[in-house]
Amino acid sequence: MPKIYRLSRTGLRLYYKIRHHRGHGIHSPFVFGLVTRVIEEKRPFYAYNEIKEFISGSFNLNQQLNKSNLLSFKLVNYFNSKKILEIGAGTGVNTLCLTAPSSDIKCIGIELQEKKYKSAQLLYREWGRNITLHTDKVPQVSEIQDCICVDLRNYDADKSFFFDTLFGIVGNESFIIIKGIRTNKKRQALWKNLRDSQKVTVSLDLYHEGILFFNPKLFKRNYRISF
Repeated sequence: MPKIYRLSRTGLRLYYKIRHHRGHGIHSPFVFGLVTRVIEEKRPFYAYNEIKEFISGSFNLNQQLNKSNLLSFKLVNYFNSKKILEIGAGTGVNTLCLTAPSSDIKCIGIELQEKKYKSAQLLYREWGRNITLHTDKVPQVSEIQDCICVDLRNYDADKSFFFDTLFGIVGNESFIIIKGIRTNKKRQALWKNLRDSQKVTVSLDLYHEGILFFNPKLFKRNYRISF
């Protein structure tokens, strides 16, 4: 019987870097544009410095922007999202990036950890955007959201939470960002269940996070993207 070899974490990351780098091998115009204009876009946006300066001037934060935060900004900016739901907002840094593209954005956030909740609330007061933060386990939202961002490292969501709650407030043009999809086996299995759902058409697997799209005009496929 032949021996089965498994990729190490380093090898798996390299594999992801090779797949679809710079849009190579992608035939979907939607996904190709998303990869080349958003995910692999390296040019700095004007808002980056604004966010960095705001964070550095905040007395209660000792945190730097990372590429995942910047991707949140680029996605909202690219799709011109106006209604955003953030599950597991943490200390609020990613919220800054989600709301930076426009003052017209309405963001509803959920953070269950009291210390992080208080830190985020202090941050939002000075940021001057339309952000409301809650400590409810299940979001009290009924209208369709343009963007939903779920950080599994701050919020323990399961399959039913996505299928029964979040999938009920997405439309054809909505997308869901899921951070921390490979922090453990349970979350890896969750990601697989979500991407395979009949409601999801296109899914992008960026190794540490995934993005789900629901437009029925798109051909169903999962893409592993260099990020």
